[in-house]
Order: sequence, then C-alpha cells, then structure tokens
Amino acid sequence: MSIYITQQQRTTDPVMVSFPTAFDHTPAVLVTPFWRGQGASVGSIETILTTNLNDECKITSGNQASNYWVNILAIDPTVTSIGTLGVNAGVQPKMQAGQVSINFADHLKSNDPVVLLAPQWTAVVGYTEYLVGSAASEVSTYSQNMAPGGAYAIEYLAADRGASSFQDLTTTFTQIETGTYNKTGSGTYRVYFQSPFTVPPVVFLSSWWNGTQSTLGSIETVTDVTNEYFDAISGNTASNYSVNWMAFGNT
Repeated sequence: MSIYITQQQRTTDPVMVSFPTAFDHTPAVLVTPFWRGQGASVGSIETILTTNLNDECKITSGNQASNYWVNILAIDPTVTSIGTLGVNAGVQPKMQAGQVSINFADHLKSNDPVVLLAPQWTAVVGYTEYLVGSAASEVSTYSQNMAPGGAYAIEYLAADRGASSFQDLTTTFTQIETGTYNKTGSGTYRVYFQSPFTVPPVVFLSSWWNGTQSTLGSIETVTDVTNEYFDAISGNTASNYSVNWMAFGNT
C-alpha cells in the first residue's frame, strides 16, 4: 500500500483508522479538521498518537460534534511522486523547541513546494507546527512542541505545485491538486480549484508563516467543500501568512 485517504467522523476519541492493507513502511499521516457548516475554527489540534503502525493509526483531539470530521491522509515515505507531481514524505523527530529543518533525499521541481505538517505525540499538542521556509531541497518548520528522545515528531508531506491525474490501486481517487492561499484577512476564505472535481474532494490544509517564528492563535479549519471550491476559516492573518492546501478527488 502506498497512499490512503479517508474521512472519519469523530464520535469517540481517539479516532481509530485501520488501513485496508498494511503499508510496507510506517506511513506519514497528515490530518485536517472539517467542521461542516460551522463558522468557527476548532479549538484543539488534531494530533497523531505515537502508537501508529503499518496497519493503523490513532488521532486525538478535543474536537467532537455531529458535523465534525477528520480528513486523513497516510502515505508511504518511499513514495516519490503522485502522478506528475514529485513528493517527499516522512516523520522528523524534534527534540528541541523552535525551528527545525527537514532535508529531502530527492529534490522537488518546485522551489516553494506545498507542504502539509502534522504533530505526532502521546497526547494533544499545545502548538500548531507550521512552515516558515521552503525550497526544492528542504523545508523549515516552527513550534514550541518538542520532547527528549524523539517522542515528539513532525509528520510531513511536501509536493510540487500544480494538478495531476494519478492511478494507485490502494485508493479510489485519481486527481490531486496543490496550491497556496495568501491569507491577509481574518475569518472565512474561499479557494477555487483549477478544474472542477466530479464530487467534492478531500481537502488538507497547513499553515505557512514565511520567515516568522511566533505562535499561531487559530487552527485552519475546512467548513465546506464542493466540486468547484472549498471554504475554510481561521483567525490567522498577515501579509506573509499563507495556507498550503492539497485536494484529492476525481475529475
């Protein structure tokens, strides 16, 4: 198995995800909150528990509602492309608070790739892990999250910019699109896809505060998805603040 994408409604905690078949290697897992129709960001950071294995993973947070889902993407770290888009994925232990650099074994084509980040720890983390710099060969992230001995780690997926069809026997999705939205105002924002999907895709978000080491006060949250666009919300805003996103679906 190389990639798996799903949505799980949170009715209990943690969310348990069993992969249809086991990955050959422990996958990187990326997550995004989807609070359908809600005009507010979630209050708790979705966190991958360190007990994730090749055949399952667990995700914890304090978020729960009848209209709340967790978007989940698991990808084998040996995967180097999705369609024509190059990718790098993995898990980076973090033993000191602050900025950390992640070097890619295979360089990407994009000089500023689209990057998704997720925290992995033994409980819900207190800070959003966000991107502060990106290049074809490496990315830099920042947060105050850390733990000695590698108990805390950053799950990541970096991809070239654009859209591509792809085929993978382990998922029913056949189209990926990646992009970035420069968020200079607080509240709800709408992003249109390059080409419509046949049905609403699964959307993933991650913060990019270019060159800034601080603390984000809000969690990027998807609130609606159609075949043409998605809506999301947060209180984060700055001239150098953006939201990286990826959408997986069919066209």
